[in-house]
Amino acid sequence: MNLGENICRLRTARGMSQGDLAEALDVSRQSISKWETGGAVPELEKLMKLSALFGVTLDELVTGERPPAAAPEPPSPAIPERRGLKARHVAGIVLMCLGLLLLLVLTLLGAWPLGLWLASPLWVCGVICLAARRHPGLWCLWAVFLLTDGFLRHVTGVSWAAVWLTPRWTPEMNYISLGIAWCQLLGGLTLLTVTVWRLGREPLERTERNRRLFWGGWALFALLCLPFSQWISRAGAGMLSLYTCLQLAGWLQDILRLGLLAGLLTCLRRWTRAPRAE
Repeated sequence: MNLGENICRLRTARGMSQGDLAEALDVSRQSISKWETGGAVPELEKLMKLSALFGVTLDELVTGERPPAAAPEPPSPAIPERRGLKARHVAGIVLMCLGLLLLLVLTLLGAWPLGLWLASPLWVCGVICLAARRHPGLWCLWAVFLLTDGFLRHVTGVSWAAVWLTPRWTPEMNYISLGIAWCQLLGGLTLLTVTVWRLGREPLERTERNRRLFWGGWALFALLCLPFSQWISRAGAGMLSLYTCLQLAGWLQDILRLGLLAGLLTCLRRWTRAPRAE
């Protein structure tokens, strides 16, 4: 019996699905499927986690044979079936309720627009906690960052792009606005780095299809660097004010560029972890 068959047998004996095992090891379900079908072999770190999770030795995990023992070992207790809500589900429900409560309180005080602004991050994070099986905390941080960025642009009129004007900034232009722009830029770079580090740990095969998608993504990123926000603002000036159109278009364009850049850098890091074809 090979390693993949042993993993499948031990997982099934404990009533775990491939998704449950993937969540326990912090890998994707596709990785578990590849291990069990023999398409890939887990790293030593994952083998040790599998051994501890199943309560078997590494030899038994790899070969499927139990080592000789003086006395029969008691059967390892089966992992109880998970019942009830998971922690992320509870967090999602709590965030949704807090957002609704905040909106109701501010509505009674006559400030419902402010209530919508403040409740929207709670609702978005609540939906993420309920829907995302992996890295919900990371996606919540992205949601809060992007919504805060949009709110600050609407209130202060300054985005992270203002940092390029730092050498020409004057006291009349308000140094507080420049500080906000730098905080937005540093926060975005920090989130981008954490995202690439968290999502780029699994190797990615260097197939021709993946290479085409990678270079096509960079071409799309270069296209998004064009001043679309100014063109859109001119086209929408008849429906909304020029200032509002420019803010909304620039915000949406920055979201697309950030998301695409994070995906491309993650893909690049996963390629570096993939074994080179000989």
